[in-house]
Amino acid sequence: MHDPAQAGKELRRCVKELGFHGALLNDVQHTNQRGRCLYYDQPEYDEFWRVAVELDVPIYLHPAAPTSDNYKEHYENRKYLVGPPQSFCNAVGRHVMGLITNGVFDRFPNLKLILGHLGERIPFDFWRANHWINDVERPLAKKNGDPMCERDVLHYFKNNIYVTTSGHFSTNTLRFVAEEIGVDRIMFSVDYPYERLENGCGWFDNNSDELKKILGGRDGYLRVGRDNAKNVLKLSKFKDSDAPV
Repeated sequence: MHDPAQAGKELRRCVKELGFHGALLNDVQHTNQRGRCLYYDQPEYDEFWRVAVELDVPIYLHPAAPTSDNYKEHYENRKYLVGPPQSFCNAVGRHVMGLITNGVFDRFPNLKLILGHLGERIPFDFWRANHWINDVERPLAKKNGDPMCERDVLHYFKNNIYVTTSGHFSTNTLRFVAEEIGVDRIMFSVDYPYERLENGCGWFDNNSDELKKILGGRDGYLRVGRDNAKNVLKLSKFKDSDAPV
């Protein structure tokens, strides 16, 4: 991702020649030992996003560990917040909100992005983010001639962004996110090796009755557990498990 044009060519090669069904990016691109970061919400990265839309494949934006100056400034004296406790969601959340507010999804309305961990905590801030963007930031951006998203943050989660349950095996949290963005935007995942398969699958299997209630029945349970991923990643040619549901 140092070079958007080269990244687009590599994505095309992976999909066309190697049969990839999408790609995973590790949050920002680090450019040197001091940890300077490149964000993909800038206009020069439109060239990469255009290829993703043309190929009709999703891009998974995955957390990366803070490095160098970023680590020293923010986490050297709070090292136990690195990773799942705090740094992962902070970094990816900032990047995703940048993609939204800088208009990437407005320029590419068919772009598909996948986030783990039930949305990196963004869904819990929809109201406040929308309130400030609509009432304060958008008018200010218009006055200053700066780019700004055309819709509410929630719109992009319902139309462009999918979230997975990776590393977030909480029934109450899943209920909240499903009510906010709908079961069609959620996919089951585990987050191995950060989490164990037994824990993720055990939660989803052993609490199936309760999960069916909050996901709208057996159909919603199947969509989150299997069918949404089949649709997003185009896995229809693969045989479904015959395990009872």
